[in-house]
Amino acid sequence: MGLKLEDCILYAVTDTSWLRGQTLAQQVEAALQGGATMVQLREKELEGEALEQEAREILAVCRKYGVPLLINDDVMLAKKIGAEGVHVGQSDMAAAEARSILGPDAIIGVTARTIEQAQAAEKAGADYLGSGAVFGTSTKKDAKPLDPAYFQQICESVSIPVVAIGGITANNIRQLEGRKMSGFAIVSGIFAAQDVEAQTKKLWKAAQELCLPGGPERLRALVEKRRPVVQCITNIVTVNDCANALLAIGGSPTMAHHPEEMADFAAVSDALVCNMGATESLVAMMAAGMASKNGRPVVIDPVGCASSAFRRGKCLELIKAVQPSCIRGNAAEIKALATDHNTGRGVDDLEAETPDAARSAMDLARKTGAIVVASGETDYIADGIRLYEVKGGTAWMSRVTGTGCMLSSLLGAFLAVENSALSAAACCAMMNTCAEKALAETAGRQGGTGTFHICLMDALSGIIQ
Repeated sequence: MGLKLEDCILYAVTDTSWLRGQTLAQQVEAALQGGATMVQLREKELEGEALEQEAREILAVCRKYGVPLLINDDVMLAKKIGAEGVHVGQSDMAAAEARSILGPDAIIGVTARTIEQAQAAEKAGADYLGSGAVFGTSTKKDAKPLDPAYFQQICESVSIPVVAIGGITANNIRQLEGRKMSGFAIVSGIFAAQDVEAQTKKLWKAAQELCLPGGPERLRALVEKRRPVVQCITNIVTVNDCANALLAIGGSPTMAHHPEEMADFAAVSDALVCNMGATESLVAMMAAGMASKNGRPVVIDPVGCASSAFRRGKCLELIKAVQPSCIRGNAAEIKALATDHNTGRGVDDLEAETPDAARSAMDLARKTGAIVVASGETDYIADGIRLYEVKGGTAWMSRVTGTGCMLSSLLGAFLAVENSALSAAACCAMMNTCAEKALAETAGRQGGTGTFHICLMDALSGIIQ
């Protein structure tokens, strides 16, 4: 399975101290309904058959929600029941040994309270680190609070995700803003609540807001390091911009359109982007999509589907056949696909902001199994379970042709290095940040939309400088 960055955002660690007549599995399910992204079974008082039974019950719940289950310390139990991985402390089995037992796809987490421990764990093959206690905690009596500045240094000393642990609640979680962590591991802050689901929802909202600023940094670095090849079948208006945007962030574009060469390009590309503005290339899109099925991520941009029944029908055919990783459009286009009705007045309808964009994105994600991005004043990113909100950007983006097409192409690069909703959200956040920088630079030059267009490309290229 492997660890995705979004798995780390809200990490629920179990404790039977607060069951209140429920089973642990029931409480875990409530946490998952509230937005928990990963679960650790940590029950020091259980062992043998009792622990295994609890583990199997919770594993079944986690599988229902598509969330990884890790076992604390017990590597052999994780292997026996088929859990996604383990979390080990400094005095437990070494990460390298755990990896040799569980295999290359297992998730291995390691506790690290110092920079030296963090770097050693990364070198030994850990997928993420748990570091703290960032606040006082009642679950470990000997855990002393970690200096916030030093905690940040730990986060910055490694390239793998670092999860903050220790005494985190809805009341203090925002005190960790800017500390560069990738997520939060929470025990009593979730399970001691009277309403576990409601409390988890509060924590999820805060956690995603705090972690999204760090997400783009790690994922942009991966794009630069891996230089993914992204095949773009896009409309003639934006071919040049899409290619240059990918080059600007470190990707490698190919703009092949002929149906006869789709299989060859599928063999060498890391992602495919199909833009419905290129209606003359529908045959090539289908050929390229089928060549990519169950392999490289596919992004579909439903340009014009809000006002064209023809495009919408062809787009829905493509979605059904290809099963894309991501669908990105404006709010009207996403609603049109979700309802199969016209919802807009043109390709770039400035009145296309619908009040139910978030609901449309979630509906379409559940219908198609794709990550759905509804772009607008607020970008909504849905995977059928969780919903990310990314704010920022500028209205000037709608005054320049092709910014949406550029975003779809950039999504291809981000999803090539990590195929997740968080990766899509990170890409949206990057685009919005660059647009804001471009607007500030345009104002400084007393320029117009032409200047903004150039400054946007400059801002994207500045990402990797």
